[in-house]
Amino acid sequence: MDDKDISASLNKLRNLDLNLLTVFEAVYLHKGIVHAAKALNLTPSSVSQSIQKLRNTFPDPLFIRNGQGISPTAYAINLHKHISQGLNAILTGLDFTHDNDKSRVLTISCYPFVALQTFPLILKELMKINSSYTLKHLPLTDPEDTLIQHRADLVIDTGPLFNKSLKGIRLMSDTTVFVCRKNHPTLKKTITLEQALTMPQTTVMTNASDLKRIQFEISDSLPDRPIVFTSYNGINILSMVSSTDLLGILPKRMVELLKDSFPVEILESDIPAISFDITMYYNKTAKSDKTLSMIIDAIHQAFSQAETLSSD
Repeated sequence: MDDKDISASLNKLRNLDLNLLTVFEAVYLHKGIVHAAKALNLTPSSVSQSIQKLRNTFPDPLFIRNGQGISPTAYAINLHKHISQGLNAILTGLDFTHDNDKSRVLTISCYPFVALQTFPLILKELMKINSSYTLKHLPLTDPEDTLIQHRADLVIDTGPLFNKSLKGIRLMSDTTVFVCRKNHPTLKKTITLEQALTMPQTTVMTNASDLKRIQFEISDSLPDRPIVFTSYNGINILSMVSSTDLLGILPKRMVELLKDSFPVEILESDIPAISFDITMYYNKTAKSDKTLSMIIDAIHQAFSQAETLSSD
């Protein structure tokens, strides 16, 4: 539906008192004015007036007297089918934050290399809660603004966020490693400082503050290293390293996850690695959302257990 259709639909709805539809449903389900009035805590006369207003709106009498009760017309039966679906959808929309049995989309904003490492476990936890839940990935631009403006339920990032409205939970730690392609002509399992300073390399271009910090620390340790390929995507870097003689510095978890697809080798080195945390952030108002709060707790617990198992 385009903007014109939406606008036309909204104008139609403005001309209709939506409360009349709840009265219609009550009369339809209770098969009478009196029982419907009791269910809605209204007087029978007000229910009758509502039905009359609907008769003026729709080209049909809707209900026909049948002995002591009333029967819906064919038009009303068809109308009930659509209205009941619409009311159920509205109730789901209003109540989904308090009922984890309802369908829901969990939107998480993060960088692709972070999604690569975290989304499989997150989706697994979502499916445990409700198999009809959907996980949506949103590209990360401004993590703080994304949460403050409620454009995403969660943000997963490598850097700290300093805002009293936000709360962070560390999911995992990672570190940088040197990588080269398997069967590299000059590198065998290790790399020296001299090689790291002189060999042609790749680097990830980024606007993220903490990734910039990592790049700065790498540049501080390896000044004037020759960079011949840059990309905003870590997987592009990994692909280039696996098929050329270039050297790369990448997150260890990502390399280990993809090394079967990209034939690369992690190199041992005396050059200090750079460690960083991957943290899940959410707006503190999320705790008033029962379902989202439960999802956050489940994700936290799952990553805590995974970290415990990996350290054993």
